Amino acid sequence: MSISKRTAIGFIAGNQEAIEKVYLEYKNLMYFVIAAYVKNQDDCDDVLSEAFLKAVEHKDQLKDPNKLKSFLCSIAKNKAIDFMKKNRALPSSDLIEEIYGEEERSNPVLNMIEPLLSNKETIIVYLRAIHSYSWEEIVEETGIPESSARRIYSIAKEKLRKELLWA
Repeated sequence: MSISKRTAIGFIAGNQEAIEKVYLEYKNLMYFVIAAYVKNQDDCDDVLSEAFLKAVEHKDQLKDPNKLKSFLCSIAKNKAIDFMKKNRALPSSDLIEEIYGEEERSNPVLNMIEPLLSNKETIIVYLRAIHSYSWEEIVEETGIPESSARRIYSIAKEKLRKELLWA
């Protein structure tokens, strides 16, 4: 089910009834997008509220009413990512020794993959492949949702495969 073009135009114009209809129609979809990043239900609810308020505040930036759904999903995703960065961010590369530990800095595998991958990819590969962490343990250690961690791991493996096969 989706809203009519007339309702979308009303949303953009600031019509309160249209805004309420849009919220009721798309709140579950926005929540789903947010929940892909944010694990805690209360945090998801908070991020959803912030995301929808931002959508209403920036509704005039939406020029095509047919793109309302993607506009709302984009804002939901960005708010969820902002929340994760602010509340459960991975350590910066300056603090990477705290995760790896002093003894691991001389690990030849780690030294080989670190220049080829992003900080997140290196950490996830390190935890999963080198130390056999379960996905649940990786989620607990990094704060990254499992689906995202699995995706990052898959991308990292493909990068390594390409880099190491062509080296």
